[in-house]
Amino acid sequence: MPIKIQKLLLFFIVVLLFSNCKSVERYNSELAQPIPVEKLQKDIDYTQRKLNRLYPNLHGYISKEKLDYKFDSIRNVVNKPMTSKEFYFVISPVISSVRQGHMTMTPVLPKFTKKENKRMKKAGDGPMSQFFYEWENDKLFITQNKSANKKIKLGSEVISVNGIQPQAIYNKYKKSLVSDGFNTTYLRKSFSKRYTIFMTNEIGINDSLKFVFKEKDSVFEQVISRFKKDNKVGVKVKTKVKSVDSVKTAVKKPVDKKKLKEENKFNKIYGYNKLLNEYAKSLKFFQSDSSVAILRVKNFSDGIHKKAYEAIFDSIKKKNIKNLIIDIRDNPGGKVADAVDLYSHLTNKEFVILQPAIVTSKTSLWKLGLFRNIPKLPYPFAAAFYPFYMGFSYFRTTKNNDGTYQYKLIGSKKRPNAENYFDGKIYVLINGGSFSASCILSASLKANPNVTFVGEETGGAFNGTVAGIMPVVDLPNSKIPLRLGLMDIKTINQTEVDGRGVFPDVEIPLTVSDKVKNKDPQLDWILDDIKKKR
Repeated sequence: MPIKIQKLLLFFIVVLLFSNCKSVERYNSELAQPIPVEKLQKDIDYTQRKLNRLYPNLHGYISKEKLDYKFDSIRNVVNKPMTSKEFYFVISPVISSVRQGHMTMTPVLPKFTKKENKRMKKAGDGPMSQFFYEWENDKLFITQNKSANKKIKLGSEVISVNGIQPQAIYNKYKKSLVSDGFNTTYLRKSFSKRYTIFMTNEIGINDSLKFVFKEKDSVFEQVISRFKKDNKVGVKVKTKVKSVDSVKTAVKKPVDKKKLKEENKFNKIYGYNKLLNEYAKSLKFFQSDSSVAILRVKNFSDGIHKKAYEAIFDSIKKKNIKNLIIDIRDNPGGKVADAVDLYSHLTNKEFVILQPAIVTSKTSLWKLGLFRNIPKLPYPFAAAFYPFYMGFSYFRTTKNNDGTYQYKLIGSKKRPNAENYFDGKIYVLINGGSFSASCILSASLKANPNVTFVGEETGGAFNGTVAGIMPVVDLPNSKIPLRLGLMDIKTINQTEVDGRGVFPDVEIPLTVSDKVKNKDPQLDWILDDIKKKR
């Protein structure tokens, strides 16, 4: 490459990096400044307009009159300049009042330059993200500890972080929490997941934080700093897989290329998460009872579901399993096609489990939010793809006789069951973390006579949810992100109890204490029931 071109290229890179630093600095500076009343009012109008134009079933759980009144009420409240952080607490409760769990507002957090992001990545995970939390009985507990400090035992209660109690965070943010309809089991799960975001909104991103924990009767302080777990030189942590149903974690030296390729293929099919060291789809056979298997589906997003379920149910048939336990506790959902494919292996006949999705117009699905979610480099490729998507979604959306619009989904047309379907007894484990596509599967299975549900009410609604395509739009002036669902997705099997989840046939709680002690009373009940019916 000629020297002049190299210098020119270097110049543009320097300009780009400098402009990025300046834009981040300007963004953060504007974020901290109070926003004029007129601009905040425009954000309120913008939000209401977006909901009315794009959001199907907007008034499923709240009347138009009540929602309009809420918007008018906050217009009266906004009578002085506010920062974005202050405005969030005014507008987010209105969004929550719609009672659609997929529609959320998130506090606006400061941005970081590439240099700052690189430094933090090199330093490792932040203090807040080194733990998994569970909100139970107005207390916050540690359920996973990824930090280097092993003094903090699972089940320890978080008393405070930098002097801020979790109860204060919950009380401050609870009006922004939302679930489908009038369900309550999802709210504590939602707070557990969003606690780190809420705390970051309060204290920013830090390299170290002072935690106060309580274990039994002992209260102690610990400073948690950034932490990066590095493997020793020449040693890799690999996941050795013997079969679909045998997954073991071991520390080994690098394997040969052929074996590594097979392992990577396996991990891809079953959705291996390196950070959590777990698979999205995993099957386990019980040594104590050869007639029982448990299929754990962590989510309907990761893995190549068609190949995974084909192999899993081939294995189930080969082992002559009579009782299948499907564990979708804390499964947040994902691809509808994944859940539909799983259902095809659980029924003995052709099926349709979804009604065509209702959308607000033939062009509402154009609001894909594509360019917000990708880096700038692939913009030209996305721009080339976008017109084809627009045409496809436009012609696939049809107008009904009543003036509404529908979009046919996978699952809303008749399809055959899988050849290797399971025809034995099915148990389904559910809880408040079972959401979205998990509830589509659960509501559909509820109509089948050979299925028993155990656990607690699902977090998602029985009759459906507004989801599908979910773009995120930023309010023009406050920059608050608002996630919208564009499709009203309803199951064929419906219940008269609207606005609630799928209820278990056998309700059994599972506490933090149970998890810490490695107890599972819900699974134990199922295994006992199988023994009794033998």
